[in-house]
Amino acid sequence: MGSLFTSMVSTAGAMRALQRSLSVVQNNIVNASTVGYARQEGSLIASPFNPNSGSTSGGVRSGPTLTSRDAFVEASVWKMQHRSGFADNLSTKLTEIERTFPLTAGSGISGEMDKFFATVSQWSVSPNNSVARRQVLDRAGTLAQSFNQAALDLGDAAGRAGAELSTTVEKINRLTTDIVGLNRLRRENATTSGDAGLDASLHAKLEELSQYVDFTALPQEDGSVSVFLGGQTAAVIGDHGWPISLSNAGGEYQLLDSEGVDITKRLQEGKIGALLQFRNTLLPDYQTRLSTLAQGFADNVNNTLNAGIDQNGVAPTKNLFSYNATIGAAATLAITDITGSELAAAAAGDPGGNTNALNLADLQTTGLFSGLTPAQFYAELTSNIGDRLNTEQNNGDLQRQLLLQAQNVRAELSGVDINVEATKLLQLQKGFEASGQVMSVLNSITETLISMLR
Repeated sequence: MGSLFTSMVSTAGAMRALQRSLSVVQNNIVNASTVGYARQEGSLIASPFNPNSGSTSGGVRSGPTLTSRDAFVEASVWKMQHRSGFADNLSTKLTEIERTFPLTAGSGISGEMDKFFATVSQWSVSPNNSVARRQVLDRAGTLAQSFNQAALDLGDAAGRAGAELSTTVEKINRLTTDIVGLNRLRRENATTSGDAGLDASLHAKLEELSQYVDFTALPQEDGSVSVFLGGQTAAVIGDHGWPISLSNAGGEYQLLDSEGVDITKRLQEGKIGALLQFRNTLLPDYQTRLSTLAQGFADNVNNTLNAGIDQNGVAPTKNLFSYNATIGAAATLAITDITGSELAAAAAGDPGGNTNALNLADLQTTGLFSGLTPAQFYAELTSNIGDRLNTEQNNGDLQRQLLLQAQNVRAELSGVDINVEATKLLQLQKGFEASGQVMSVLNSITETLISMLR
């Protein structure tokens, strides 16, 4: 009887172990599409078996539930997310301003400069024609407006980038706060450190965070995860979090840690890195170049006209263009209240002539900007934007491919394959059914023995 009851205990234990493994497999299947979920493995351990001992029953017992998650692979996916997020977001911002500087012939600032010089050339043919003079003024006004619009577009892009920076910082702080909450749950009860649900939630938050900012995540013995932004700035340690903030110092945005220390240079990847580079570095450079072109163009046109005499044979007292260099020449470029008769077409000592008008037309092919003509200087600006956009688009394509590869590796290691899990389910069910049949036979034998003893 002792051996019989021992066999029943052994079989019951095996059924419990198999049932636990069945539950793990079923949980894998229902979580196959859960974000951040890693496949769990319910291990089975053979118990010691000695047929000569009545107290050692053998059988099988449940081992620890193991996770298939690989920390190295997860970090690789996050790294690719950092880089892909940077390239994609910078490409988006550059695309916004690329439309401001079209390369199509006859369009944009370049097209308006060409039209201005064409009008000046026509005026030089009939220097005293009032209609030709009026057309020069009209074309100068249109050119000034094209500079104004380009400067406005860049200013709007700067404003949008600043707003996105603020929103992104809020999202980063929200995610780190969520991670703090999950850490707290995992630390409150040590058994939850192996909770597949909490583990999935934690890693889903970390992966979302990786799109916005580069970080290092270090798992701790108590089940929590410490997060360091840029690998240096503590954002989460255990159940404590340290939010970052955004400041605008002199027109340049800075990221500050919880103590007000500037950490901008530490965060070079993810969406936050792209926005910082676009807003703090690229846009100011483009704005400076645009204003340099506007100011240089206006100064050379004004100086050339001021060197001649107007229709009345006197030296000009008014410039054609005006601007505010402090605010920005491109943003404030405008024509003055000069009249057509005050435009100086003739050279001094040659009233009624067209020498000065010809000199003005020659500015189109003169190297006014370190050897570059106005059109060439503008083309250099537009090509710089286009080249950087192409670079980031190509980089984005590459990083997306690398990200996909990293995700595929992760899926192979820790993803749930329904077919594989279904096969495991069938095997475990057969084992459970077999154990049930053994238990039924043992129960029948037990009843028979009891009946015989009666």
